[in-house]
Amino acid sequence: MNDLTYMERAQFLVAVQAMGEGDEIPEASYQLLREIESETAAPWAQSDPFAAERYLAAKGATPKAAAANAAEFELSMRALYALATGARAQSFQDLADWIEKNVDGAQ
Repeated sequence: MNDLTYMERAQFLVAVQAMGEGDEIPEASYQLLREIESETAAPWAQSDPFAAERYLAAKGATPKAAAANAAEFELSMRALYALATGARAQSFQDLADWIEKNVDGAQ
């Protein structure tokens, strides 16, 4: 566990952003958001706990692969969504729409 609070870590990343080499600051920001998201259940965790698994299966993953990768996929997408939008996803559909527009649809 890090002794700095999430806010202190985020403020540090903002302060040193111009000093970063390559992708080190964006990567540290992504890892911070992954950590934050991992400690908080998704808003849809109770109402739709298999949303990520269904999404991956619909995209062509085998049922076994979808089940094995759903949790990691959801956590990664929640962190990327938060980084990109500045807000937390309130539904899995928020993530799916963002992925369709910004990942699948990106050229």
